[in-house]
Amino acid sequence: MRQPRYNYIQKLIDRITKFGQSNNDSFTYYGHLVELQSGTSGYVSVTLYKTDDRYGGELADFSFDYWTLELHFVRTVGKVLTEKIISAFRYFYAPRKIRVSYDKNEYEDEDTTYEYDETDWDKPPVKKLNK
Repeated sequence: MRQPRYNYIQKLIDRITKFGQSNNDSFTYYGHLVELQSGTSGYVSVTLYKTDDRYGGELADFSFDYWTLELHFVRTVGKVLTEKIISAFRYFYAPRKIRVSYDKNEYEDEDTTYEYDETDWDKPPVKKLNK
């Protein structure tokens, strides 16, 4: 079976982060429904669906804080999509460092575990392979 490539992700992140894009909006992009939600202009929560409606299931659920440059993943369908989203944000915010965090419960599986340093919240989680 062929692995999805998610070639549209960089263009989608460009559209989401552009000045003037409403942070409370929903639109269809390359056949996928995208929902943006936010209460402020410095933060956006993004839900990307598999199809052009909510009933097809979610591809990704993540948020981005424009002030601290933190990208937080609640869930994605796979590591390939997660890496594509991270690289797209790093492309657009290259001179500054993007911090990536993960929802602890969603990103632990039989192959990987993320360990968090409870004393330093700014430190990203450390990925450990369970083998």
